Formats: sequence, C-alpha cells, structure tokens
Amino acid sequence: MILIVLGVILAVLLVATGGKRGVKTIITLAVNALIFLGMAYAVLGGMHPVFAAIIACAGVCAVSLFFSTGLNVKSIASFASVLCVVIAVLGIVEIFGRGARIEGFSYQKLSEISGFSWIINVDMGDLTVACMLIGLIGAIVDTSIAVSSALYEIDYNNPDLSFGQLYASGLRVGRDVLGTTCNTLYFAFLGGYMALMIWFALYEYGFGQIINSAAFCETLIRSLSSAFGCILIMPVTSLITAALIKTRAKKIVDKVDSIKAGVRSFVETDPSGRE
Repeated sequence: MILIVLGVILAVLLVATGGKRGVKTIITLAVNALIFLGMAYAVLGGMHPVFAAIIACAGVCAVSLFFSTGLNVKSIASFASVLCVVIAVLGIVEIFGRGARIEGFSYQKLSEISGFSWIINVDMGDLTVACMLIGLIGAIVDTSIAVSSALYEIDYNNPDLSFGQLYASGLRVGRDVLGTTCNTLYFAFLGGYMALMIWFALYEYGFGQIINSAAFCETLIRSLSSAFGCILIMPVTSLITAALIKTRAKKIVDKVDSIKAGVRSFVETDPSGRE
C-alpha cells in the first residue's frame, strides 16, 4: 500500500510540475519498466544476458530520447553516442569484471535469497556484466542529451562555427557536466552500499579482506564502469552531434520535422478553415 501511495504522489508531482512533459515522463518510466521485465523473461527463455542487456539499453535509450524530445538531431546524436559507449564499456567490463571474477551470490547477500533456489540456469558472470550495462544507461543518456542539446543551441546562435569549433565547444560543455555527473554516480553507489560498509566496519575487516571481497569488488567495478561511460560519452556525443549538424543529416531531419509540423497543422485545422 505504501508503494502505491508513493507512486501516486510521484505521478501527481510530475504532472503538476511538468504538465505534458510530466505525463510523458510517467509513460516513459512505465515503458522502460516493461522493457526490463521483458529482458528478464528473455534471459530466462535462453537469450544471452549481455545481448539481452544491449537490446534493453537500446530500447530504454530510444524511448527516453525519441518519445521525450522527438526525432531530431539532438536525440539521434544522443542515441548513436549512447550505443557506441555501451559497446565500449562492455569491453571494459568484460575484461575487468571477468578478471575480478565478480559472479554469483556473495555471502553478504545470502539473507536476501535464503528462501529461494539458487539454480536459475543462467551464467552469473554474463548476468553480472548485463546488470552493469543496465546500471550505467541512465547516467550516460542524461549526459549525452545535455551535451547534444547545448551543441544544437550553440550552432543555432552561431551557425558560422566550423566543425572543429563546434566539437571543441561540446568538450567544454562536457567538462562542466562531468564533475556533477561523477558526484551523482559516486553518492548513488555509496548510499546503496552503505550497509555493506557498516558490515565491514562491524566485523573489523582488514584492508586485504575488503578489497578481495566479491561484494566490494562488484560495487567498485560498477562505479568505475559507470564513470568510464560518463567520461567517454562526452567526446563521442560532441563528435557525432557536430558531424550531424555540419552535414546534410541535419537538413534531412529538419525536412522530416517540417513534414510532421505540416501534418499536425492539417489535422488540427477546423474543416471550416479556422484553427
């Protein structure tokens, strides 16, 4: 009952403060939840967890960008950038995650699953990598759309800027965003694993025991992989956005926008000729 009340309060606040955009946010959250649920069933049905995670990340990114901001240069550049960074971070996580052997259930989590069977017929190493990819998608989408939107506005107000100048502007914007984004990730993981830190302190774990703990290594690698994603997304988004803006791709998107605007105007026009 408490969860329902909190959900209703959140929905009311989103609609009251965001209006139509708040309604879009609610729909986006619901669709993204369905995407993750579909990912879970796909994994249980035999799909490779990492492949399922990549598809889920692409779906979440598409819904979050195209539904919320529309089909434009900003959303297209962000979508392409996020997919590139997800693939890059996948390589990093595969190398270091596999090397650290962060898979299975640590004994700190036994109380959470003690009443359930541990046999789920899924490679826990692949599942851990998939969870790491899912964990970073929100942060890099936010960073990417912030950079691409800023570049779009810069070009709109300074259309004579060259590709190199626009790319450099994107890097400067990204550097300003980077600090707050990394802080957000740091405190999110720190808050989520505060109980684990208390556990280590309570039982007087030594430094060697802590850094060799599966739970600690998983937490640290999750944090670092998310930070890598947020760092990589800046130059990638700057590069792709600047390339789209300074090529014919922008003209194609603008043409699509004008067609959609014409169709919308025709649909909303009264048959008598009045709006």
